[in-house]
Amino acid sequence: MNSIPENLINYCEFEQLHLSGAIQSFGALLRVETNDNLITHASENLADFSNVHAQNVIGKSLEILGWFNVKCLENLPHELGKTMNLSHIATGLQESIDALLIRGDGCILIELEKNTKIEVIAIQQRQRPLLSAPQNEEKLMSYNELLLNSFREIIGFDRVMIYQFLEDWSGKVIAEATSEGIGSYLGLHFPASDIPQIARDLYLKNPSRLIQNAKADAVPILGIDATVPDLTWSDLRSVSPLHLEYLEHMGVHTSFSVPIRLAGKLWGLVACHHLTAKTVSPDQRHACTSMTNTYALGMAYYLSSQRLQALDSIDRRIDKILETLSEYDDLLEGIESNGELLTNTLSAESFAMVVNDDVIILGESLDLDTMSIVDNWFVNTEEVTYMTDNLSSVFPNSPETLTMASGMIAIKARSPKSNWVRFYWFRPEEPQEVTWAGNPNKPMIENAGAQRLSPRRSFERWVENKTGYSRPWTSEEKMIATKFRNTLMRWL
Repeated sequence: MNSIPENLINYCEFEQLHLSGAIQSFGALLRVETNDNLITHASENLADFSNVHAQNVIGKSLEILGWFNVKCLENLPHELGKTMNLSHIATGLQESIDALLIRGDGCILIELEKNTKIEVIAIQQRQRPLLSAPQNEEKLMSYNELLLNSFREIIGFDRVMIYQFLEDWSGKVIAEATSEGIGSYLGLHFPASDIPQIARDLYLKNPSRLIQNAKADAVPILGIDATVPDLTWSDLRSVSPLHLEYLEHMGVHTSFSVPIRLAGKLWGLVACHHLTAKTVSPDQRHACTSMTNTYALGMAYYLSSQRLQALDSIDRRIDKILETLSEYDDLLEGIESNGELLTNTLSAESFAMVVNDDVIILGESLDLDTMSIVDNWFVNTEEVTYMTDNLSSVFPNSPETLTMASGMIAIKARSPKSNWVRFYWFRPEEPQEVTWAGNPNKPMIENAGAQRLSPRRSFERWVENKTGYSRPWTSEEKMIATKFRNTLMRWL
């Protein structure tokens, strides 16, 4: 991939999204001090949602809004980020207004939206099928479809996807439901920089993210002073200009996404796109959030049960290996006689073991000199288990290590008799293709002599040919290596 200047990457990663000083235009915002209900900030469009202009309320008590029941603030939980919905709060206004109260640091944010009448959403009825967690991979596919179809029925978007984060925070679309004729992102990868760390952190704190009109101008927030309000927990928070450009290149007018959180960590998103302007009411957002939370419980159960099954199989395989090796008085003889069994345990092409100055190499693997380089490096690392599918990243100045191996799993355990005992499994290079949604290299454009990143302009399938990599190690193989080492320590 082409190199991008680090300062431009850092801009994406550290853009202060929560301190944008603006909101989206489908609502209005007030910031109120907790101790005296003083309005310190108001969005410029406040008059569109009330009978008063922003300039006329800043610096005054919330009571100036005669239609707002100030006492309801007392019912808002005190924990940071907690919210409370209020329906039809306004009286005497031309339109019915809903409010969302958000507990901030020393303040309460009040977000106002016009009430959108929709049909009653039968959430419990839709959730019921998701309460039965999938038992196998085939049923998991049906489980994913249940969630996606429910989203489409609730909000009617053109595309709804389950987007799973991978180990390097790149993402992959693992399930999708779309309208006819709009193409598919199913199976495509997206680079980690599409959803930078700061955005992922906000997904952990917020139940959903709505961009109701990607073509609308942001609305400035006016304040009693130059302080910018913290919009970390705001539904209305404005959108990064880079992301708006990204959506424009995708042809997306309205975007809605709900985080999938497992064990307190961000596992993925339900990402929804609509090609034309689309209103998504607070009730619809709440319904989709509830559906996703139920899905996350089922997914957590599925992954946990799969892991338990894998661990049971792993224990039996390791016990078989160690039982076989225990029949030999000489460990080296046992290893040499059962090399194929050990190699196949991790679906490797070759295997090596090092004890003191003794080296056993089985299969077509590294020669003794190269094995010495690898072993010397591993012995002197703090890692007791190490895995890579790209040895060239570990030994960039020793291309000879790649002659027979690009992937390696290494473990070491201390023996009272022989000091460190090291085991190595190797895989050869295996050219791979990764299919991205467009070229993942963000293009650079120059404006008034300054460079900045621009989102890619095409999301057509773009195939990256990766060299220098082996077939990746699976999570089960990683568990086998870890369990083998732990058992080996007791056995030695």
